[in-house]
Amino acid sequence: MLKKILSIALLSVALTACGSNFKETTTRSGSSSTSFATEQTASNENTAQQASTNEVTDKQYLFAEFMKDGTPVLTEDQASMEQTSYDFIVKNSDLFPSTDKSKVINLVDKSVTTKHLNKNLNLYLNKFVKISGDVIDIEEDNIPIGTTAIVYISDENDNTVMAVYPGASGEIFEGDVATVIGVPIANFSYENVSGGYTNTTLLAASFLTKENQ
Repeated sequence: MLKKILSIALLSVALTACGSNFKETTTRSGSSSTSFATEQTASNENTAQQASTNEVTDKQYLFAEFMKDGTPVLTEDQASMEQTSYDFIVKNSDLFPSTDKSKVINLVDKSVTTKHLNKNLNLYLNKFVKISGDVIDIEEDNIPIGTTAIVYISDENDNTVMAVYPGASGEIFEGDVATVIGVPIANFSYENVSGGYTNTTLLAASFLTKENQ
């Protein structure tokens, strides 16, 4: 049985640090662009276009940065995010989140199960995997990056994943059957209510849906 290990509010603490560092990076980039524009006596139109480009770039990296800073918090300092997963999220930033299953299903490696993830996670850090099972617990809140949900799913092999979904979970509740599509981030364990430990895989979720029972 699950013991809830954190409140989603803790993630906003990680994001605060993430957002601060990211803002500094953006500011430096913007200052450099402004300096270059001044030297080249660029038009206001070009400056506005550069600002728009910076904004797009910021959004592209936002969830990846969030997961990078959030992974140690989510795993109680048992793991950190690998660069491979980070780069995958940035490359596919338009799919975090996706409400259209057809956009992500073709990117899923259908041969991968939780057994594969438990055995050697490093083989799948740049792949979408699809996990279905019972919702053990689910939590949702509004944090600085927007509405975000954390859902724990136990599959048919009694293996557990913890998925962080950067969107609203809709009508998904504890006890439902749900499917999540996401990229693996790390394996870790948490103390359960029986006094033992449960092994689980952290996923950065692209798609989350309730299944008909």
